Amino acid sequence: MKCWSSSRRDFLKTIAGLAVSGTALARTRRPLERPVLIVGGGLAGLAVLDALKAAGRQAVLFEASPRLGGRILTIRDGLEPGLRAEAGGEQIMRIHQRVHRLASDLRIPLIDYPFLEGDLVFRYHGRMLRFRLPSDLPAALTDGLSPWEKTRWPHRLHLAYTENADPLADDDPRSALQWLRDLGLSRRGEAFVRAFAAIDPEQTSAAYFQRIARREAAGGNSQVLAGGSDCLSEALAARHAQSIRRNTPIKTVVIGANTATLLDAAGVAHVADQVVLALPLGPLLELDYRPGQPRWLSRWGAARVVAHELKVHGQVDARELAALGIRQHIMGFEFPRMTWLLPERSANGKAVLSATAVNQEIPLLQAARFRGVQDMDRLLRQQLPLLRSLAVKTRGEDWEHNPLIGGAYTYAPTGSRGAPPVLREGPLVLAGSDYSDYSGWMEGALQSAEAAVSEILRYSP
Repeated sequence: MKCWSSSRRDFLKTIAGLAVSGTALARTRRPLERPVLIVGGGLAGLAVLDALKAAGRQAVLFEASPRLGGRILTIRDGLEPGLRAEAGGEQIMRIHQRVHRLASDLRIPLIDYPFLEGDLVFRYHGRMLRFRLPSDLPAALTDGLSPWEKTRWPHRLHLAYTENADPLADDDPRSALQWLRDLGLSRRGEAFVRAFAAIDPEQTSAAYFQRIARREAAGGNSQVLAGGSDCLSEALAARHAQSIRRNTPIKTVVIGANTATLLDAAGVAHVADQVVLALPLGPLLELDYRPGQPRWLSRWGAARVVAHELKVHGQVDARELAALGIRQHIMGFEFPRMTWLLPERSANGKAVLSATAVNQEIPLLQAARFRGVQDMDRLLRQQLPLLRSLAVKTRGEDWEHNPLIGGAYTYAPTGSRGAPPVLREGPLVLAGSDYSDYSGWMEGALQSAEAAVSEILRYSP
Protein backbone atom coordinates (compact mmCIF):
# COMPACT_ATOMS: atom_id res chain seq x y z
CA MET A 1 0.00 0.00 0.00
CA LYS A 2 1.29 3.45 -0.81
CA CYS A 3 -0.12 6.45 1.01
CA TRP A 4 1.32 9.86 0.45
CA SER A 5 3.36 11.53 3.19
CA SER A 6 1.84 14.37 5.17
CA SER A 7 3.23 17.77 6.01
CA ARG A 8 2.89 19.22 9.51
CA ARG A 9 1.37 22.49 8.42
CA ASP A 10 -1.31 24.08 10.50
CA PHE A 11 -4.49 22.12 9.74
CA LEU A 12 -6.61 25.08 10.80
CA LYS A 13 -5.92 26.43 7.33
CA THR A 14 -8.22 23.68 6.07
CA ILE A 15 -11.02 24.57 8.50
CA ALA A 16 -13.09 27.16 6.66
CA GLY A 17 -15.06 29.62 8.70
CA LEU A 18 -12.87 29.81 11.81
CA ALA A 19 -12.03 33.46 12.16
CA VAL A 20 -9.09 33.06 14.54
CA SER A 21 -5.80 31.46 13.55
CA GLY A 22 -4.32 28.52 15.43
CA THR A 23 -1.46 30.71 16.71
CA ALA A 24 -3.83 33.26 18.21
CA LEU A 25 -5.93 30.55 19.78
CA ALA A 26 -2.87 28.98 21.36
CA ARG A 27 -1.92 32.34 22.92
CA THR A 28 -5.34 32.74 24.53
CA ARG A 29 -5.64 29.15 25.83
CA ARG A 30 -5.76 28.78 29.60
CA PRO A 31 -3.55 26.13 31.21
CA LEU A 32 -6.28 24.62 33.44
CA GLU A 33 -8.35 23.21 30.59
CA ARG A 34 -8.84 19.47 30.65
CA PRO A 35 -8.29 17.64 27.35
CA VAL A 36 -11.27 17.48 25.03
CA LEU A 37 -12.42 13.87 24.67
CA ILE A 38 -13.48 12.61 21.24
CA VAL A 39 -15.55 9.45 20.78
CA GLY A 40 -15.13 7.91 17.32
CA GLY A 41 -12.08 7.51 15.10
CA GLY A 42 -13.73 8.12 11.74
CA LEU A 43 -12.79 11.02 9.51
CA ALA A 44 -14.86 13.52 11.52
CA GLY A 45 -13.27 12.54 14.84
CA LEU A 46 -9.76 12.58 13.37
CA ALA A 47 -10.35 15.99 11.78
CA VAL A 48 -11.59 17.38 15.12
CA LEU A 49 -8.49 15.99 16.86
CA ASP A 50 -6.17 17.48 14.26
CA ALA A 51 -7.81 20.91 14.35
CA LEU A 52 -7.80 21.08 18.16
CA LYS A 53 -4.14 20.11 18.28
CA ALA A 54 -3.32 22.77 15.72
CA ALA A 55 -5.13 25.30 17.91
CA GLY A 56 -2.99 24.37 20.89
CA ARG A 57 -5.67 22.38 22.69
CA GLN A 58 -5.17 19.01 24.36
CA ALA A 59 -7.46 16.24 23.08
CA VAL A 60 -7.75 12.45 23.30
CA LEU A 61 -9.64 10.28 20.82
CA PHE A 62 -11.26 6.92 21.69
CA GLU A 63 -11.92 4.37 18.95
CA ALA A 64 -13.75 1.11 19.69
CA SER A 65 -11.92 -0.97 17.06
CA PRO A 66 -8.26 -1.47 16.13
CA ARG A 67 -8.92 0.26 12.82
CA LEU A 68 -9.33 4.00 12.29
CA GLY A 69 -11.28 5.60 9.47
CA GLY A 70 -14.87 4.66 10.32
CA ARG A 71 -16.85 4.55 7.10
CA ILE A 72 -13.66 4.85 5.07
CA LEU A 73 -12.37 1.36 4.26
CA THR A 74 -10.02 0.59 1.39
CA ILE A 75 -9.62 -3.07 0.34
CA ARG A 76 -6.46 -4.38 -1.34
CA ASP A 77 -6.42 -8.06 -0.34
CA GLY A 78 -7.20 -10.46 -3.18
CA LEU A 79 -6.69 -7.83 -5.88
CA GLU A 80 -3.88 -7.38 -8.38
CA PRO A 81 -0.95 -5.27 -7.10
CA GLY A 82 -1.73 -1.58 -7.48
CA LEU A 83 -5.51 -2.05 -7.35
CA ARG A 84 -7.91 -1.22 -4.52
CA ALA A 85 -11.63 -1.29 -3.88
CA GLU A 86 -13.49 1.21 -1.74
CA ALA A 87 -16.10 -0.14 0.69
CA GLY A 88 -16.90 3.29 2.08
CA GLY A 89 -16.05 6.90 1.24
CA GLU A 90 -14.87 7.12 -2.34
CA GLN A 91 -16.07 9.83 -4.68
CA ILE A 92 -15.04 13.45 -4.25
CA MET A 93 -16.89 16.12 -6.20
CA ARG A 94 -15.43 19.38 -7.45
CA ILE A 95 -17.58 21.29 -4.95
CA HIS A 96 -16.12 19.35 -1.98
CA GLN A 97 -13.61 22.08 -1.20
CA ARG A 98 -12.87 20.93 2.36
CA VAL A 99 -11.67 17.54 1.11
CA HIS A 100 -9.60 19.26 -1.57
CA ARG A 101 -7.92 21.53 0.99
CA LEU A 102 -7.22 18.69 3.42
CA ALA A 103 -5.83 16.45 0.68
CA SER A 104 -3.56 19.28 -0.44
CA ASP A 105 -2.39 19.83 3.14
CA LEU A 106 -1.62 16.11 3.48
CA ARG A 107 -0.03 16.01 0.01
CA ILE A 108 -2.45 13.40 -1.30
CA PRO A 109 -3.19 13.95 -5.00
CA LEU A 110 -6.70 13.60 -6.38
CA ILE A 111 -7.24 11.86 -9.70
CA ASP A 112 -10.20 11.91 -12.07
CA TYR A 113 -12.25 8.87 -12.86
CA PRO A 114 -11.29 7.71 -16.34
CA PHE A 115 -13.56 8.49 -19.25
CA LEU A 116 -13.14 6.01 -22.08
CA GLU A 117 -14.22 7.14 -25.52
CA GLY A 118 -17.18 5.19 -26.79
CA ASP A 119 -20.73 4.26 -25.98
CA LEU A 120 -22.74 4.20 -22.81
CA VAL A 121 -24.61 0.95 -22.22
CA PHE A 122 -28.11 0.45 -20.84
CA ARG A 123 -29.18 -3.09 -19.89
CA TYR A 124 -32.84 -3.64 -20.76
CA HIS A 125 -34.77 -6.93 -20.98
CA GLY A 126 -31.60 -8.94 -21.49
CA ARG A 127 -30.24 -6.63 -24.20
CA MET A 128 -27.30 -4.23 -24.04
CA LEU A 129 -28.43 -0.97 -25.65
CA ARG A 130 -25.61 1.34 -26.71
CA PHE A 131 -26.05 5.09 -26.95
CA ARG A 132 -24.03 8.28 -27.06
CA LEU A 133 -26.88 10.77 -26.70
CA PRO A 134 -30.26 10.36 -24.97
CA SER A 135 -31.92 10.63 -28.38
CA ASP A 136 -30.10 7.43 -29.44
CA LEU A 137 -32.10 5.29 -26.98
CA PRO A 138 -34.69 3.08 -28.69
CA ALA A 139 -38.41 3.70 -28.38
CA ALA A 140 -38.83 0.44 -26.43
CA LEU A 141 -36.95 2.07 -23.58
CA THR A 142 -38.25 5.63 -23.83
CA ASP A 143 -41.93 5.12 -24.72
CA GLY A 144 -44.00 6.95 -22.14
CA LEU A 145 -41.40 9.64 -21.44
CA SER A 146 -42.42 13.22 -22.19
CA PRO A 147 -40.69 14.91 -25.15
CA TRP A 148 -38.63 16.96 -22.69
CA GLU A 149 -37.61 13.87 -20.69
CA LYS A 150 -36.40 12.14 -23.83
CA THR A 151 -33.75 14.84 -24.27
CA ARG A 152 -32.27 14.27 -20.77
CA TRP A 153 -29.75 11.68 -19.67
CA PRO A 154 -31.68 8.73 -18.21
CA HIS A 155 -29.51 8.42 -15.10
CA ARG A 156 -29.81 12.17 -14.37
CA LEU A 157 -33.51 12.71 -14.94
CA HIS A 158 -34.19 13.49 -11.26
CA LEU A 159 -31.37 16.05 -11.35
CA ALA A 160 -32.74 17.68 -14.50
CA TYR A 161 -36.10 18.24 -12.81
CA THR A 162 -34.45 19.62 -9.71
CA GLU A 163 -32.10 22.13 -11.33
CA ASN A 164 -34.75 24.67 -12.38
CA ALA A 165 -37.36 24.08 -9.67
CA ASP A 166 -38.25 26.70 -7.08
CA PRO A 167 -36.78 26.11 -3.58
CA LEU A 168 -38.98 24.14 -1.20
CA ALA A 169 -39.77 24.90 2.42
CA ASP A 170 -38.63 22.38 5.04
CA ASP A 171 -42.23 21.80 6.10
CA ASP A 172 -43.45 20.89 2.61
CA PRO A 173 -45.60 17.80 3.30
CA ARG A 174 -44.97 16.09 -0.05
CA SER A 175 -42.69 13.17 -0.74
CA ALA A 176 -40.00 13.67 -3.36
CA LEU A 177 -41.98 11.50 -5.76
CA GLN A 178 -45.15 13.58 -5.29
CA TRP A 179 -43.18 16.77 -5.85
CA LEU A 180 -41.56 15.42 -9.05
CA ARG A 181 -44.97 14.37 -10.33
CA ASP A 182 -46.24 17.90 -9.70
CA LEU A 183 -43.31 19.15 -11.80
CA GLY A 184 -44.42 16.92 -14.68
CA LEU A 185 -42.59 13.64 -14.10
CA SER A 186 -44.18 10.98 -16.29
CA ARG A 187 -45.05 7.50 -15.10
CA ARG A 188 -42.28 6.14 -17.29
CA GLY A 189 -39.92 8.72 -15.88
CA GLU A 190 -40.57 7.33 -12.41
CA ALA A 191 -38.77 4.14 -13.40
CA PHE A 192 -35.65 6.14 -14.23
CA VAL A 193 -35.85 8.19 -11.04
CA ARG A 194 -36.35 5.11 -8.85
CA ALA A 195 -33.38 3.39 -10.51
CA PHE A 196 -30.85 6.21 -10.38
CA ALA A 197 -31.71 8.30 -7.31
CA ALA A 198 -29.75 6.80 -4.42
CA ILE A 199 -32.45 7.86 -1.93
CA ASP A 200 -35.91 6.33 -2.30
CA PRO A 201 -38.03 9.22 -3.69
CA GLU A 202 -41.23 7.78 -2.26
CA GLN A 203 -39.91 7.73 1.30
CA THR A 204 -37.92 10.98 1.29
CA SER A 205 -39.24 14.46 1.99
CA ALA A 206 -39.37 16.71 -1.06
CA ALA A 207 -37.26 19.48 0.52
CA TYR A 208 -34.47 17.12 1.58
CA PHE A 209 -34.44 15.36 -1.80
CA GLN A 210 -34.19 18.71 -3.57
CA ARG A 211 -31.19 19.82 -1.53
CA ILE A 212 -29.33 16.56 -2.10
CA ALA A 213 -30.11 16.51 -5.83
CA ARG A 214 -28.94 20.09 -6.32
CA ARG A 215 -25.62 19.37 -4.68
CA GLU A 216 -25.21 16.27 -6.83
CA ALA A 217 -26.03 18.23 -9.98
CA ALA A 218 -23.48 20.93 -9.07
CA GLY A 219 -20.81 18.44 -8.08
CA GLY A 220 -18.93 18.22 -11.35
CA ASN A 221 -16.74 15.33 -12.41
CA SER A 222 -15.96 12.84 -9.64
CA GLN A 223 -12.45 12.34 -8.33
CA VAL A 224 -10.83 9.88 -5.94
CA LEU A 225 -7.83 10.06 -3.62
CA ALA A 226 -4.69 8.59 -5.17
CA GLY A 227 -3.58 5.48 -3.35
CA GLY A 228 -6.87 4.92 -1.55
CA SER A 229 -9.38 6.81 0.54
CA ASP A 230 -7.82 5.42 3.72
CA CYS A 231 -4.70 7.50 3.06
CA LEU A 232 -6.68 10.50 4.31
CA SER A 233 -7.56 9.00 7.69
CA GLU A 234 -4.20 7.27 8.09
CA ALA A 235 -2.28 10.49 7.49
CA LEU A 236 -4.35 12.31 10.12
CA ALA A 237 -3.93 9.44 12.58
CA ALA A 238 -0.15 9.38 12.05
CA ARG A 239 0.08 13.01 13.17
CA HIS A 240 -1.43 12.26 16.57
CA ALA A 241 -0.74 8.60 17.33
CA GLN A 242 0.00 9.38 21.00
CA SER A 243 -3.44 10.96 21.45
CA ILE A 244 -5.46 8.05 20.04
CA ARG A 245 -6.77 5.15 22.15
CA ARG A 246 -7.70 2.24 19.90
CA ASN A 247 -9.67 -0.79 21.10
CA THR A 248 -11.38 1.41 23.68
CA PRO A 249 -15.14 1.30 23.17
CA ILE A 250 -17.14 3.89 25.08
CA LYS A 251 -20.35 2.42 26.45
CA THR A 252 -21.80 5.08 28.78
CA VAL A 253 -21.94 8.87 28.78
CA VAL A 254 -22.74 10.47 32.15
CA ILE A 255 -23.88 14.04 31.54
CA GLY A 256 -23.27 16.60 34.29
CA ALA A 257 -24.00 20.30 34.45
CA ASN A 258 -20.52 21.34 33.32
CA THR A 259 -18.67 18.07 32.66
CA ALA A 260 -19.25 14.70 31.05
CA THR A 261 -17.82 11.35 32.12
CA LEU A 262 -17.15 8.58 29.63
CA LEU A 263 -17.16 4.99 30.88
CA ASP A 264 -15.29 2.57 28.63
CA ALA A 265 -15.89 -1.17 28.32
CA ALA A 266 -13.36 -1.84 31.10
CA GLY A 267 -15.23 0.46 33.48
CA VAL A 268 -12.57 3.17 33.42
CA ALA A 269 -13.98 6.71 33.80
CA HIS A 270 -12.71 9.60 31.67
CA VAL A 271 -13.84 13.10 32.69
CA ALA A 272 -13.83 16.17 30.45
CA ASP A 273 -15.31 19.65 30.26
CA GLN A 274 -16.12 19.04 26.60
CA VAL A 275 -16.83 15.76 24.79
CA VAL A 276 -17.18 15.40 21.03
CA LEU A 277 -19.44 12.53 19.95
CA ALA A 278 -18.11 11.84 16.43
CA LEU A 279 -20.34 8.87 15.61
CA PRO A 280 -22.90 8.02 12.93
CA LEU A 281 -26.53 8.25 13.99
CA GLY A 282 -26.96 4.51 14.60
CA PRO A 283 -24.05 4.06 17.06
CA LEU A 284 -24.85 7.46 18.60
CA LEU A 285 -28.34 6.31 19.54
CA GLU A 286 -26.97 3.06 21.02
CA LEU A 287 -24.86 4.78 23.71
CA ASP A 288 -26.10 4.56 27.30
CA TYR A 289 -26.81 8.14 28.36
CA ARG A 290 -27.23 8.97 32.02
CA PRO A 291 -29.46 10.36 33.43
CA GLY A 292 -31.09 10.01 30.00
CA GLN A 293 -30.74 10.56 26.27
CA PRO A 294 -30.30 14.25 25.37
CA ARG A 295 -33.58 15.84 24.29
CA TRP A 296 -32.31 17.02 20.92
CA LEU A 297 -31.07 13.54 20.08
CA SER A 298 -34.41 11.94 20.91
CA ARG A 299 -36.29 14.47 18.77
CA TRP A 300 -33.93 14.70 15.82
CA GLY A 301 -32.93 11.03 15.75
CA ALA A 302 -36.56 9.96 15.60
CA ALA A 303 -37.05 12.22 12.58
CA ARG A 304 -34.28 10.60 10.54
CA VAL A 305 -33.99 7.33 8.65
CA VAL A 306 -30.69 5.51 8.16
CA ALA A 307 -30.42 4.15 4.61
CA HIS A 308 -27.93 1.44 3.72
CA GLU A 309 -26.15 0.41 0.58
CA LEU A 310 -24.04 -2.58 -0.33
CA LYS A 311 -20.94 -2.12 -2.42
CA VAL A 312 -19.80 -4.94 -4.69
CA HIS A 313 -16.41 -5.14 -6.36
CA GLY A 314 -15.04 -7.35 -9.10
CA GLN A 315 -11.85 -7.45 -11.13
CA VAL A 316 -12.15 -7.01 -14.89
CA ASP A 317 -9.82 -6.47 -17.80
CA ALA A 318 -10.09 -2.75 -18.55
CA ARG A 319 -8.87 -3.41 -22.09
CA GLU A 320 -11.95 -5.53 -22.69
CA LEU A 321 -14.25 -2.58 -21.98
CA ALA A 322 -12.16 -0.39 -24.25
CA ALA A 323 -12.31 -3.00 -27.03
CA LEU A 324 -16.10 -3.18 -26.63
CA GLY A 325 -16.26 0.59 -27.01
CA ILE A 326 -17.83 1.09 -23.58
CA ARG A 327 -17.18 3.99 -21.27
CA GLN A 328 -16.79 3.33 -17.58
CA HIS A 329 -20.53 3.15 -16.84
CA ILE A 330 -23.00 0.34 -17.53
CA MET A 331 -26.52 1.12 -16.29
CA GLY A 332 -29.88 -0.58 -15.91
CA PHE A 333 -33.16 -0.53 -14.02
CA GLU A 334 -32.19 -3.40 -11.72
CA PHE A 335 -29.00 -4.31 -9.88
CA PRO A 336 -26.40 -3.31 -10.76
CA ARG A 337 -28.13 -0.09 -11.76
CA MET A 338 -24.75 1.54 -12.29
CA THR A 339 -21.23 0.14 -12.47
CA TRP A 340 -18.03 2.12 -12.71
CA LEU A 341 -14.30 1.52 -12.90
CA LEU A 342 -11.86 2.85 -10.35
CA PRO A 343 -9.01 4.80 -12.00
CA GLU A 344 -6.05 2.51 -11.23
CA ARG A 345 -4.82 -0.12 -13.69
CA SER A 346 -2.55 -3.02 -12.82
CA ALA A 347 0.52 -3.92 -14.86
CA ASN A 348 -1.51 -6.49 -16.81
CA GLY A 349 -4.44 -4.16 -17.51
CA LYS A 350 -6.81 -5.22 -14.74
CA ALA A 351 -9.16 -2.77 -13.04
CA VAL A 352 -11.76 -2.83 -10.26
CA LEU A 353 -15.41 -2.66 -11.27
CA SER A 354 -17.67 -1.27 -8.53
CA ALA A 355 -21.44 -1.27 -8.06
CA THR A 356 -23.84 -0.40 -5.26
CA ALA A 357 -27.18 -1.85 -4.25
CA VAL A 358 -29.68 0.46 -2.53
CA ASN A 359 -33.29 0.41 -1.42
CA GLN A 360 -35.18 -2.63 -2.78
CA GLU A 361 -32.00 -4.13 -4.30
CA ILE A 362 -30.38 -4.84 -0.94
CA PRO A 363 -32.27 -8.09 -0.11
CA LEU A 364 -31.09 -9.57 -3.42
CA LEU A 365 -27.47 -8.87 -2.53
CA GLN A 366 -27.84 -10.03 1.05
CA ALA A 367 -29.18 -13.38 -0.16
CA ALA A 368 -26.30 -13.75 -2.62
CA ARG A 369 -23.76 -12.85 0.07
CA PHE A 370 -25.26 -15.45 2.40
CA ARG A 371 -24.69 -18.14 -0.24
CA GLY A 372 -21.08 -17.12 -0.72
CA VAL A 373 -18.67 -15.45 -3.13
CA GLN A 374 -19.44 -17.87 -5.96
CA ASP A 375 -23.10 -16.90 -5.90
CA MET A 376 -22.20 -13.22 -5.95
CA ASP A 377 -20.00 -13.91 -8.95
CA ARG A 378 -22.78 -15.87 -10.67
CA LEU A 379 -25.22 -13.00 -10.10
CA LEU A 380 -22.90 -10.44 -11.68
CA ARG A 381 -22.08 -12.72 -14.62
CA GLN A 382 -25.80 -13.12 -15.23
CA GLN A 383 -26.36 -9.36 -15.12
CA LEU A 384 -23.24 -8.37 -17.08
CA PRO A 385 -22.79 -11.18 -19.62
CA LEU A 386 -20.78 -9.01 -21.99
CA LEU A 387 -17.83 -8.96 -19.54
CA ARG A 388 -15.97 -12.23 -20.02
CA SER A 389 -13.08 -11.14 -17.79
CA LEU A 390 -15.13 -10.65 -14.62
CA ALA A 391 -13.01 -12.07 -11.80
CA VAL A 392 -14.18 -15.04 -9.75
CA LYS A 393 -13.31 -13.23 -6.52
CA THR A 394 -16.23 -10.86 -6.45
CA ARG A 395 -16.57 -8.98 -3.18
CA GLY A 396 -19.35 -7.24 -1.35
CA GLU A 397 -19.19 -5.10 1.78
CA ASP A 398 -22.22 -4.83 4.02
CA TRP A 399 -22.68 -1.70 6.14
CA GLU A 400 -25.73 -3.07 7.88
CA HIS A 401 -23.81 -5.96 9.44
CA ASN A 402 -20.46 -4.19 9.74
CA PRO A 403 -20.93 -0.69 11.16
CA LEU A 404 -17.24 0.07 10.75
CA ILE A 405 -17.54 0.66 7.02
CA GLY A 406 -19.38 3.07 4.77
CA GLY A 407 -22.54 2.82 2.76
CA ALA A 408 -24.94 4.48 5.19
CA TYR A 409 -26.46 7.93 5.26
CA THR A 410 -29.40 9.59 6.96
CA TYR A 411 -32.30 11.31 5.28
CA ALA A 412 -35.45 13.14 6.29
CA PRO A 413 -38.55 11.03 5.57
CA THR A 414 -41.79 12.37 4.15
CA GLY A 415 -43.54 14.55 6.74
CA SER A 416 -40.34 15.52 8.56
CA ARG A 417 -39.36 19.18 8.78
CA GLY A 418 -35.73 18.26 8.28
CA ALA A 419 -34.41 20.86 10.73
CA PRO A 420 -30.68 20.48 11.50
CA PRO A 421 -29.62 18.94 14.82
CA VAL A 422 -28.40 20.90 17.82
CA LEU A 423 -24.61 20.81 17.76
CA ARG A 424 -24.16 21.32 21.50
CA GLU A 425 -26.00 20.39 24.65
CA GLY A 426 -24.09 21.18 27.81
CA PRO A 427 -20.66 19.54 27.63
CA LEU A 428 -21.56 17.41 24.56
CA VAL A 429 -20.66 18.48 21.03
CA LEU A 430 -21.74 16.58 17.91
CA ALA A 431 -19.67 15.72 14.82
CA GLY A 432 -20.17 13.37 11.87
CA SER A 433 -21.36 13.52 8.29
CA ASP A 434 -24.90 12.51 9.31
CA TYR A 435 -25.28 15.95 10.91
CA SER A 436 -23.98 17.93 7.94
CA ASP A 437 -25.21 19.10 4.55
CA TYR A 438 -23.40 16.15 2.93
CA SER A 439 -24.61 13.05 4.75
CA GLY A 440 -22.55 10.01 3.75
CA TRP A 441 -19.77 12.04 2.09
CA MET A 442 -16.24 12.78 3.29
CA GLU A 443 -17.04 16.44 2.74
CA GLY A 444 -19.82 16.11 5.31
CA ALA A 445 -17.44 14.65 7.89
CA LEU A 446 -15.10 17.63 7.47
CA GLN A 447 -17.93 20.16 7.48
CA SER A 448 -19.22 18.73 10.76
CA ALA A 449 -15.71 18.70 12.25
CA GLU A 450 -15.33 22.35 11.34
CA ALA A 451 -18.59 23.20 13.10
CA ALA A 452 -17.68 21.13 16.18
CA VAL A 453 -14.28 22.80 16.57
CA SER A 454 -15.88 26.21 16.21
CA GLU A 455 -18.29 25.33 19.03
CA ILE A 456 -15.49 24.10 21.28
CA LEU A 457 -13.29 27.13 20.77
CA ARG A 458 -16.22 29.52 21.19
CA TYR A 459 -17.07 28.12 24.63
CA SER A 460 -13.55 27.57 25.91
CA PRO A 461 -12.92 29.21 29.28
